[in-house]
Amino acid sequence: MSSIDCQDVLKQIELYLDGELDPSLRSQVSDHLGRCSPCMSHSEFTRHLRELLRAKCGCGEVPDHVMDRVREVLFELPGGPAPA
Repeated sequence: MSSIDCQDVLKQIELYLDGELDPSLRSQVSDHLGRCSPCMSHSEFTRHLRELLRAKCGCGEVPDHVMDRVREVLFELPGGPAPA
């Protein structure tokens, strides 16, 4: 059983989605996502948001400052996602 918790997963989710985690940590995050529906929902939301922003920006990668601002706005919304 992995010792990784929700907070750890949410801190790593962007690197996980980008395929940039080392294999051991990637496996732990993947296992956690398979057992934790709130983290899986957050992961799916983040993935869909990034796809939408890439499509709207017409760029291959969403600039960091754009993602940071979107996160700020989302976290301020009632019922929005909790910061990682």
